[in-house]
Amino acid sequence: MPETRTYGRRRRELPATTSKTEQSGFEVGKREAVTGRVVSTGAGGPTQMAGWDAMDKAASASGSDMYLKVTEEATVIKILGDGPFDVYNSHWIDEIEDGSKSVRCWGTPDCPLCQIGDKAKRFSACFDVISLEDVDNPVLKVWEAGIKVARQLKDIATDAKRGPLNRGDLYFTIKKEVKKKSVEYTLERVKERDLLEEYDVEPLTDEALDAFLAEAHQWGDVVKEKLDEDAMQEVVDLVMED
Repeated sequence: MPETRTYGRRRRELPATTSKTEQSGFEVGKREAVTGRVVSTGAGGPTQMAGWDAMDKAASASGSDMYLKVTEEATVIKILGDGPFDVYNSHWIDEIEDGSKSVRCWGTPDCPLCQIGDKAKRFSACFDVISLEDVDNPVLKVWEAGIKVARQLKDIATDAKRGPLNRGDLYFTIKKEVKKKSVEYTLERVKERDLLEEYDVEPLTDEALDAFLAEAHQWGDVVKEKLDEDAMQEVVDLVMED
């Protein structure tokens, strides 16, 4: 029997997950590749990207515009999936001068950075969300939630009364507070009926949700690809130089 997952206001039947990897309490399912998507082919293996849609996707996602920027002002968001489509830990490499300093951990004992004692300290659970920061121009973003917020989301998702995360009448607000030595995030549930009165935001229509769902990631898609052995060795050499 197919596994039922809910998206927006409609229920859709998706193929049952053939295998799952549990990471920090979240289960990330692997699904078949979709044209123009980046999909992991297995632990430690390469990723595949092909097609003109993939080229446009890679070009548009090469910067930071694809990510949700959480600010000190509460942003209304709509979560599209019922769980994170990608979960990973990453190393932070200060020695990298050009490009991202964040390097995805292999998640296996043979990770070269782990082997030299560099711990993967950052946790990311990735969700597709519709940002309603600009109420006249809702946009699809990838939200990389840290472990504290991710656990809050899991509690909501697995609660029969409060979940699932993508329930049709459920929205969220997220904001951050910068303190001297830390950043704290505040997540709140918002019922659809309260959006207009409390946040001056109109609920999304079914048509708008369907349009965003067509562009959303599939379960098992990869936000940050693993470096191959050669590239990872270059990072290791860079770290060991100091």
